[in-house]
Amino acid sequence: MVYIAGFNNLSPFASKDLEEMREVGSTDDVNVAVFVKQLDRDSAERLIVQRDGQGESPEQLGDVDSGNPQTMLDFVRWAAQSAPAERYALVVWNHGSGWQPDDLEQIYSEVRAERGDTGVTGRELGVRASQQIDRSLFSSTVKEVLALPDAGERGIASDDGTGHSLDTIELSRVLESAHEGDLGQPFELLGMDACLMSTLEVSYEARAHTRNVVGSEELEPGDGWPYSLILGDLVANPDMDGAELGRTVVRRYAESYRNDESKWPITQCAVASDGIDAFSDSLDTLAGALRGFMRDDELGVFKVQQAQARSADFTGELYDLRTLCANLRGLGPSGETVEDAATKVMEALEPGSYVLAEEHLGPTVEGCGGVTAYLPPPSSRISRFYGDLSFAKQHGWDEFLRSYHRAIRGE
Repeated sequence: MVYIAGFNNLSPFASKDLEEMREVGSTDDVNVAVFVKQLDRDSAERLIVQRDGQGESPEQLGDVDSGNPQTMLDFVRWAAQSAPAERYALVVWNHGSGWQPDDLEQIYSEVRAERGDTGVTGRELGVRASQQIDRSLFSSTVKEVLALPDAGERGIASDDGTGHSLDTIELSRVLESAHEGDLGQPFELLGMDACLMSTLEVSYEARAHTRNVVGSEELEPGDGWPYSLILGDLVANPDMDGAELGRTVVRRYAESYRNDESKWPITQCAVASDGIDAFSDSLDTLAGALRGFMRDDELGVFKVQQAQARSADFTGELYDLRTLCANLRGLGPSGETVEDAATKVMEALEPGSYVLAEEHLGPTVEGCGGVTAYLPPPSSRISRFYGDLSFAKQHGWDEFLRSYHRAIRGE
C-alpha cells in the first residue's frame, strides 16, 4: 500500500514514482495498491498498479482530503479488501511543502467556525506555510496549531516540529484502526517516503501496530525512494518479511543516490519494533545520567550544550543520537556515568538489534546512526505537545529535556 499525498509542489514526483511502480506492477504474489492525489488532477484515485499500466481500473474518488486521517484509513481498508494478503506494508508518501496559504485559510475558516477567531492574519498564514507546519501530513495537525491562542505559540508550534509530533499521534491511530480492523494483524512494515521521520518518537508511537519502520533522519530529495528497484526485489522474493523489506529499502535508497552528490546528504534507516523497548531503556539510563551530571558538575550544563552543538541535527530540533552520544564521551572524570550510558546507546544503535540497517551519504551526516530524538536547543522552547507522545509519557527523555532547559535558564 502506497499513500501518495501529492497535492503539493512535489506533485510531478508523484507521477514519476507511479511510473517507477508500473515498471514492475503487481503479480500473483505481490499486489501494489496506491492512493494518489495530485495538483494537476481533478480527482484523487486509488488503484492496483499493473505493469506498464495495462489493465488498470483506477477508482475516481473526487476531491477528497488527502490530509484527513479517515481518507488514509479508508484507503487501507479498500486495499486490504481488494487485494487480501498474508502480509501488509504501508508507505506514506509526503515529502513536504504541502500546506500553502490558501490551504491554510480554508483550514483556519473551519477552526474559526468551531472555536472562534484566534487572531490569525493572512500574512501569518503565509509565514506558517513556509515553516515546518508545511510538512504536516494531516489537516487535523494544522488545525491544532492554528487554534493556539496567540501568534507566539503558533510560531513555536510550527517551528519546533510540534506538527510533526501531532502527525505522529494521528498516524498511530490510523495504524491501530487498521490493525484491529480489516487487517487483523500489525503491518509488516511502515515506510515513510517523507522528510525527518526516522525519529525514536515516531517509531515508538507506531510500535504496537507495525513490526518494522523505515524512514529518513534528513530531508529527502524530491525523487524519494527508487520504487522500481525496491518492488523488483520484492517480486523476485515475495516471501521476504518486513525486516528484510526494510533492509532492501535502505540499501536500494542509498544505491540510487551514491553517484549523485548533488542530492546529498542522504540518510535512511530501518528499525525493528520488537527492539524499541530495550533501546528506549538504554536512553532512559543516559537521560538519568545527564540529569545527575548537570546537577553535580558546575560546568555540566555548559558541557552538555557543547556536545549538542557538535552533533548532527535536522531542522535544529531533531538530533542524531549516535553523534550526540559520541560527543558525550569526552566530559572528563565527573562524566564517567554519562560516558558509560552514551557508549551503551551507541552499541544499541549498531545494526542487528533495534536498527536493522542504516545508510548515510555526505559529510554533514558522517557518523550518524539512523535515529533521531527531539532535543530543542537552548534558544528554543520545548513543544507544548511533546508530552502527548507515548515515548514522552513512558520514558525519561521528556524529564531530561525539562531539567536541561530549566538549568539553562538558571532555575
